[in-house]
Amino acid sequence: MGPVDPTYPLYPVASTLAGLMMLFVLLTSLIRQNWNLGVAFLCFWLLFENVTYAADTIVWSDNIDLKSYAFCDFASRLDMATYIAKPMSTLIITRRLYLVASLQSIDLPNTASRRFNMCIEWTLGFIFPLLVAGPIYYVHQELRFVIQEGFGCGNAVQTSILEILTIEIWTVIPPLVSIIFYYPRVVRTFYLQSRDTNSFLRSSRTVSRTSYIRILCLASIDLLFTLPIGIVNLVLIATDTEGQTLPFYGGWMEVHEWAWEPLGISYAEVQAGGTTNVAENYFARWVSVALSFGIFGIFGLTSEARASYWSIIYTVLGLLGCKPTSRARNLEASFGEIEFGPRTQDSQGMTLGDVETGVGTHQQSFVGPQSSVEKQSEVDTVLEGMEQKSDDESKVELRKESGEYK
Repeated sequence: MGPVDPTYPLYPVASTLAGLMMLFVLLTSLIRQNWNLGVAFLCFWLLFENVTYAADTIVWSDNIDLKSYAFCDFASRLDMATYIAKPMSTLIITRRLYLVASLQSIDLPNTASRRFNMCIEWTLGFIFPLLVAGPIYYVHQELRFVIQEGFGCGNAVQTSILEILTIEIWTVIPPLVSIIFYYPRVVRTFYLQSRDTNSFLRSSRTVSRTSYIRILCLASIDLLFTLPIGIVNLVLIATDTEGQTLPFYGGWMEVHEWAWEPLGISYAEVQAGGTTNVAENYFARWVSVALSFGIFGIFGLTSEARASYWSIIYTVLGLLGCKPTSRARNLEASFGEIEFGPRTQDSQGMTLGDVETGVGTHQQSFVGPQSSVEKQSEVDTVLEGMEQKSDDESKVELRKESGEYK
């Protein structure tokens, strides 16, 4: 029997490419010392999510075999962590843009505020998703994990009012906070006060107005994904009770009665749940791929990013013993000047524009500074003069000692 997904292997290929794109963005952010932690968190979680989803759809493309328990334990909790981390990362991004718009400064005013801001961002983007995927998820964990044919491993929670308040609500609150409190001020500053914005962005050596516009576009795209999905998901959960009243909490014993037993669900059973159920499974996976492609289109195709890619490639080739051409070495040498600082021109005229257009050599001018041979000749002449002067002084001293000069 072949894969149940009629588009197979489209999704695993696209998901693998999306994971590689997120890895490239993270590497270039590391090389260039990217300032925005929200973008880094979003790429980090999407990287692991895409790679895990790709493996899921390959291993369980045509079966529901209960296997790879350790992998499914990890994948089901990672799925829960990324479910929370994506809207939290968007909140971090819009909050940082709001701080810049409010303070009219790239950096926070003092060390204490910078540390406090870093604690908030790490809590929202990393610690809180792990908290939800760990103890909070265990409170509502109905099964060890679920394997769906064609989709792979997934988490299993018992729906209740408490589950909505502790898990599902976090897909709606962060986007709402961003749209209501942060986003209007950011848009107003960057579009209505562009002249003032340019003045303080030019004061930064590492961040340009273009970078902020890219980050604002990313926040806008992510908000369009996260908020509608969160609202629709809450509505579906609240209405899909089959005429029964949604309990506040089913109780510890009832929830965990089968907590350490996995469950396999065939593709036919997924289809039996209705078109909405099938669409929800596909949409939940493809939205991460689409978001990853969008992030790479915004941050991964810039001239600085392309220069970083070439720098990484030449470094790897050097470790493998492959020597790049002279043109490649010239390009690699120029990367060090554009990775960490503003756009500058080196002593031989190499600029970022040269790297983009493939210009790797510099024509020697016939009118200009002296050649190295001429400079060496001048140095030798000066040294000979100093030696001659020293010899003359020594002769005078000897004659004085012998009595010739009084």
